[in-house]
Amino acid sequence: MTTKRSIYSEEFKWKVVQQVLSGTLTKEQARKAYSIKSNSAILYWMRIFSGVTDYRSPDVVSEQSNKLTKTTNQCKLEQDLVRLKQELKAEKMRADLWQTMVEVAEEELGVDIRKKFGARQSPDADSSKGKPSV
Repeated sequence: MTTKRSIYSEEFKWKVVQQVLSGTLTKEQARKAYSIKSNSAILYWMRIFSGVTDYRSPDVVSEQSNKLTKTTNQCKLEQDLVRLKQELKAEKMRADLWQTMVEVAEEELGVDIRKKFGARQSPDADSSKGKPSV
């Protein structure tokens, strides 16, 4: 008994591969949905569209895997960079707000709020050390 081999257009193959790669369908779901008789046709199409000619060579597979890993890592790093820039901007705004609040409070109250480097404690503060409060 001979089976008739189906011939699919490039557009059809590309459509099926895109649905599998996007996660819309699994390879098995796509095979059943489009009545593709071959168990390995979609995998074969994916290899063709990826540009890998000698997929059995470990060097090619590891090179493709490395490219995918680098791309994934690069996307993660770019996302981290965007997040960190946003956090830095928020912290700068927060620091500016605190600076302004201190300046306004010093001006309004007439008191130095910021600790001055090398400032000495008042004599009253030294004499209160060691004495129990009542």
